[in-house]
Amino acid sequence: MAGRAGRRGLDKVGTVIMCCFGEEPPPQLMLRNMLTGSSTRLSSQFRLTYNMILNLLRVEDMTVEGMIKRSFSEFATQRALTTNEYPKLLKRGTKALAKLEEEFVRDADIRIGAEDISHYYALSFKLLSSTSEGLNCLLSAVGNTAGGSLVPGRIVLVTSARKKGLVRSPAIVVQPPQISSTTKAVSSPAVCIALFPNSYDHVIDDNKPKPKEFHLNYIGTYKNRKYLYTHVELDEILFISQIKHKIDPRTLYKQESSLGRAHVGGASRVTNSFFSAKPMTRQVDDFGFGNLKARGKEGSRTVEDQSIEKVISLLVEAEAMEDSCSLDVLPLKECSKGGAFQGDDAFRLGDLSNQIINFAAELRTYKSHFHPNLLKHYTAVEKKESLSATVTALRHLLSNESLQLFPDFLQRKSLLKTLNYIDENDTVKVKGRVACECNTCEELIVTEMVFEGLLNELDPPEIVAALSALIFQEKTDVDLDPEIPERLKLACEAMRKIALNLGQLQNEHGLMIDPLEYCNSSLKFGLVHVVYDWALGVPFSNICQLTSVQEGSIVRCITRLDELCREVRNCARVVGNPTLYRKMEEASVAIKRDIVFASSLYVT
Repeated sequence: MAGRAGRRGLDKVGTVIMCCFGEEPPPQLMLRNMLTGSSTRLSSQFRLTYNMILNLLRVEDMTVEGMIKRSFSEFATQRALTTNEYPKLLKRGTKALAKLEEEFVRDADIRIGAEDISHYYALSFKLLSSTSEGLNCLLSAVGNTAGGSLVPGRIVLVTSARKKGLVRSPAIVVQPPQISSTTKAVSSPAVCIALFPNSYDHVIDDNKPKPKEFHLNYIGTYKNRKYLYTHVELDEILFISQIKHKIDPRTLYKQESSLGRAHVGGASRVTNSFFSAKPMTRQVDDFGFGNLKARGKEGSRTVEDQSIEKVISLLVEAEAMEDSCSLDVLPLKECSKGGAFQGDDAFRLGDLSNQIINFAAELRTYKSHFHPNLLKHYTAVEKKESLSATVTALRHLLSNESLQLFPDFLQRKSLLKTLNYIDENDTVKVKGRVACECNTCEELIVTEMVFEGLLNELDPPEIVAALSALIFQEKTDVDLDPEIPERLKLACEAMRKIALNLGQLQNEHGLMIDPLEYCNSSLKFGLVHVVYDWALGVPFSNICQLTSVQEGSIVRCITRLDELCREVRNCARVVGNPTLYRKMEEASVAIKRDIVFASSLYVT
């Protein structure tokens, strides 16, 4: 298949010619995937290395954070930040937050008896989070009633100040939340009847249609107390009480759907005009008594009215119990059915249950909990804290901390400080300058070898043989050939110890590196004997008989080894080691000969 997609800005359609050689074309499914299938997803291969970090710390024109931002992995994020104008949003949010904080400080005189409202809000937020997490665990494990904690008739306390005007307001569950059978997540929140605080002042908007009675979002009044039919999310439930009343959800809650059905207490009945029409009956003369009502029946209340009056009375009673701190909290761990939670999940649910009970008890120690204007003060704090959380999230999004590789950078920089490559001011020291010279292999291993004097006692052939373990990357059956000199064996074992130590240090600094795996992937001793004999002048045909590795891999390894020799020679120059400098020059001359370094036929 060959062709082009068209010239950018000129052609709307490209042309592709597919040549199907053979007697039969490829299968239809293969052709369809080839023509209309999704393209290969590009993924960034940008990785931070110690050499890159050290070199960027030495220059002033570029930082490591700037390099990460310019990588392909951060391209989509940085473009989104520019498109969505997050800097302008942050500026406006910061200005609005400063104004709210100024107003909050100025209004301190009118919060008499609610001076601890800020701490009260913080504790309420913790309690809401713990309750939400505990209910999520129960709902995903034991069903939509959360083990009986959210059955119809259960009394709960709801807090949603800005959205619904409810703060620690009692509510009764009339319909439990609905759980998705596939994801086990909440697909529809619970429906509750919540009691507004006495200080709630509802303003009727004439432009909006008024909800029907016994339907969602309906606000009613009974004995000067307002109540609300509302969906209650899990993160709006302050805690669940132990009180459970017997109610009939079918008389309390109705919900219209688009299919002409009214859902009553979770059930459905047809409300289409055709199906709801009364059957035709033969007209019978009632002699004028048809319009007369039975004695004592005039003005009688409906079953729905009696049910809602009973519910509001129960909610007022629950509110009075909470005012007297006698509303008991339901331990969520008692709602878990036998065997539903085991091991860590059972311990976690037990911890959450204890947290909820402790937080609820502590919440009742605050003066704000019993303040008559709690809704007003709580709403002001919630507005300020919500905006503060948004501003904090925007700052994090625009900062270097939001970069995907930024934690990895901090961990690697911490390791470099531990190894004395940089100081506390991120200034590169001598060991760091040595590591900057190594680009061919693991720079940390080479640097530690140089500073431990591991190469000082070796001859040039032994040096290049040991360094080949850093270049060669293929797996072989034999690790170390027993025919190599004993001094070279000891040097290879010392290199292995250095790699294990570096791997352990990286793991301790938070990098997901296994020390043994790091050692095995960084050091491959399969060509140590081959390179050693090559440096001694053995012909290429003879060294190929020492290993099963392909000739091309041997040539590639020795060619790259010459580059590593030059880098180690520069390391010796940085640390001021003339002996090692001369040995590396001799080692480079020893391996740079014959067919391995012959000019390529494709180039010359």
